[in-house]
Amino acid sequence: MTRNKVFLILLSFVIALGLWLYVVSTVTPEGDQWIYRIPVEFVNEDGLFSDRNLVLASGRDTTVDLRLRGKRQDLLKLSSANITITADLSQVTGEGEWRLPYEVEFPDSVSANSISIDRRSIYSINVVVDRLATRDGVEIRAVFQGNVAEGYTPDAIELEFDSLTVSGPRDQVDMVSYAQVILERTNVSKSVSDTLSFTLMDQDGNPVDSEDLRCTVGGVTVEKVGVLMQVNMLKEVPLRVELIEGGGATESHTVVNIEPAGITLKGDPEILAGLNSVYLGTVDLAQIQTSVTEEFTIVIPDGLINMTGTTASVTVELRNLKTRTFRVTNIEYTNAPEGLQAKLGTISLSVQVRGPEETVNSLASGSIRAVADLSGINAIGQFSVPATIYVDGVSDVGAMGSYSVLVTISEPTEEATVELETDTAATVGDLSEAAAAREITEEDVPLEDEAA
Repeated sequence: MTRNKVFLILLSFVIALGLWLYVVSTVTPEGDQWIYRIPVEFVNEDGLFSDRNLVLASGRDTTVDLRLRGKRQDLLKLSSANITITADLSQVTGEGEWRLPYEVEFPDSVSANSISIDRRSIYSINVVVDRLATRDGVEIRAVFQGNVAEGYTPDAIELEFDSLTVSGPRDQVDMVSYAQVILERTNVSKSVSDTLSFTLMDQDGNPVDSEDLRCTVGGVTVEKVGVLMQVNMLKEVPLRVELIEGGGATESHTVVNIEPAGITLKGDPEILAGLNSVYLGTVDLAQIQTSVTEEFTIVIPDGLINMTGTTASVTVELRNLKTRTFRVTNIEYTNAPEGLQAKLGTISLSVQVRGPEETVNSLASGSIRAVADLSGINAIGQFSVPATIYVDGVSDVGAMGSYSVLVTISEPTEEATVELETDTAATVGDLSEAAAAREITEEDVPLEDEAA
């Protein structure tokens, strides 16, 4: 019983639908229908800008409602999306209020002869036209919204162009304070480039309705701007100095303190990846008595930025060494200029030596000698020549400071010429063993605990 009832209901619906289709297509084939909110399109608007220096201030958002009459099968094909209403702005010749006629066009699928317009909501388009206002140099501000990967930092965003010319109705142009472009990225670890739309903003940071505004750069209308954001690596890099061993001091005798110990560098990841330290310079241990503090300028590789500072202070302290001062009379010279006579004017030097206490205590002045190299002299006269100090028989003791001797270069005498022909090596004349063994007052650097 229930099944028969459902069948009868379905049958009734089919019969009713068929009767309605018959009435619509045969008995009453025509009808009417309202189409609401059809937007108005304005043509020849470019002429307002280029020819008459005018701009459409209001009326752009006008819509029209139409009651159409025609065949029902044609009416069903129509909507606000496929009906075109156009108003021609070419007849506008000056600023003020204008009433413009409009034309209605139907889609190609519907014959215009089969449809008539029975009623309209409006019979003309009301617009207001203003004198075109222009503002040059409207700043573009770039904003980065997001984050970069750990160990990286972004630079300021570079723009394809940094200002605009804004034209349009004066009241709207006056509202514009700047243009804003937003770059959105997350976890960025390399440089980013893109072309993005911008938004005109008022002085309070609110968007300005820009539908009636025109933005140009060099006379060309623009809606987007190219952006580039460089992303650099940040890296902590230690500072270092090179110790030149000398004067009996080696790296094992030093305590080195660098302030700051390291710097933060920003730059190309490829450059920073292979950089493990920054070299400051050298410290000559032979020139240090007990300690020294020097200022160094921090020089970094090209293409990197120092985020910390430009100078570093280096303090070097010497420990566990002893010094003694000897009067050295064992003075020699080498590489005398050919064909000339050399004579030393210095007969003794006060030389400070340094090294482990036990070794220094066992030294005698006879094991210390000064040698002047004359290879750089090729003229007659009196010269002060640097002298190198040698401590014979030991390897862990050296001379501190710098030394020089006085040398006179002259034409050789007859006696000296005979000696030059038989012996090419020259040394200082007779010096007594007593003078050679004489030593002066000792000066000790206090020893420190080895564990310190």
